[in-house]
Amino acid sequence: MLFNSLGFILFFLPLTLFIWFRLKRRDDKFLFLTLASLFFYGYWDYRFVSLMLVSIFIDYWCGVKISKAKLKGQISKSKHWMLGSVISNLTILGVFKYYDFFIDSLTIIFAENTIATYRLDIILPVGISFYTFQSMSYSIDLYRNDATKVRNLLHFSAYVSMFPQLIAGPIVRYKEIASQFSNNTFSLSYSRLYEGFTFFIIGLFKKLVVADYFAQYSDLYFNEVIEPNFISSWIGAFSYAFQIFFDFSAYSEMAVGIGLMLGFNFPKNFNRPYIAKSFSDFWRRWHITLSEFLRDNLYIPLGGNKNGKINTYFNIFITMLLGGLWHGASSLFLIWGALHGFYLLIERAIKPSFEGINKYFYSILVFLLVCIAWVFFRSTNIDFAFLTIKAMFAQPLIWFELGSYKAIGLDFPLVFRFAGGLKHIFIVFAMMFSIWFIPSTYNLINKFSSKVGAIILGLIFGYLILIIQKPSPFIYFQF
Repeated sequence: MLFNSLGFILFFLPLTLFIWFRLKRRDDKFLFLTLASLFFYGYWDYRFVSLMLVSIFIDYWCGVKISKAKLKGQISKSKHWMLGSVISNLTILGVFKYYDFFIDSLTIIFAENTIATYRLDIILPVGISFYTFQSMSYSIDLYRNDATKVRNLLHFSAYVSMFPQLIAGPIVRYKEIASQFSNNTFSLSYSRLYEGFTFFIIGLFKKLVVADYFAQYSDLYFNEVIEPNFISSWIGAFSYAFQIFFDFSAYSEMAVGIGLMLGFNFPKNFNRPYIAKSFSDFWRRWHITLSEFLRDNLYIPLGGNKNGKINTYFNIFITMLLGGLWHGASSLFLIWGALHGFYLLIERAIKPSFEGINKYFYSILVFLLVCIAWVFFRSTNIDFAFLTIKAMFAQPLIWFELGSYKAIGLDFPLVFRFAGGLKHIFIVFAMMFSIWFIPSTYNLINKFSSKVGAIILGLIFGYLILIIQKPSPFIYFQF
């Protein structure tokens, strides 16, 4: 089920909220939330509900064992149960997401087609990268004494399966929400309901009006409808950069909004990443919950920056490489992660040399290099990705050598010239300059707190309902 579908907006969400606030006992609420979330998840493919339940039972049981071992002072035993939780979740993730990628890689390396017969050809379960990470984070935080033991299985199942953030995050660690499960009465609050609705509408606007607009042009390019040249390659990359930002931030903010309606406070996942003044700043602003998860559970356990410069560089690179692989079982995601790893390493190595550089110039440079990395994230194959990179940098030289406007793509295909192409180029560049001035959604919320703001919000909602046709999946829908 999609947040941007009429079925969700007009039926599932209102009905869920109505029943949620009608129930009085907290355990009844959590039971209902679990069942509603499982229905929401199973709406796409009911078969994978059992997989999520397996993950829930494993991590709850491991949590019980970790707590008992700690009470008895058996630290090593509690560590074993924590590792059992991590290994179990990574095994589930590995089989369903990475097994076929591993087999395909072996087939290429050894040039042996018989290896390919061992492929499983399993459909990638929706949201598996998110709920496995969220589920095992409980065991990890419990082992580290960063979280208290969950009250019962019902509470834990509600936490893992909670439908607002189930499919595409944010990744909500139990320590961030434990007190809300224990202390929150989840009584009806019209102010919270309105605030959550505002988040939801702003996110829906981002998805339907902005992200889906840029999607039509990035799809034209990356589906290889448009021939790569200097103009089309950069416009394609910029289009996808804006598409993925507004698409993913839309989902996260809609999740935050639904959480607020129910009475939960979810962590912020985006903070204007395209105004970042460094690559490290970018990753403090982009997909914040994932960045923090990888920092706390991979980078720091590897040693962080405590064991010398070489080890620090290694830890940074491995973290970004595996972060790339987390996004998808493809060599393209590995390259994307490796690129960001190199960006961070180079930045760290030459940082003193950049002290006097204008911060706005460096911010633009960061944005352009991030867009180059997006080429690998979005491309359907490596050959087209490298063809795009070549077009981005090689063809301006050809232009100067030949003096030909065609060489840089000004004579691009009719679909780019007439199907809104010139208008789109203008919009892309306008968006590039406006990203420094667009406030975050968190700063916009207060703008709709007045009666006039409420009327405007209602009009926007009515307009969005009218333009919803066949809802397009979110980019992070099947991750």
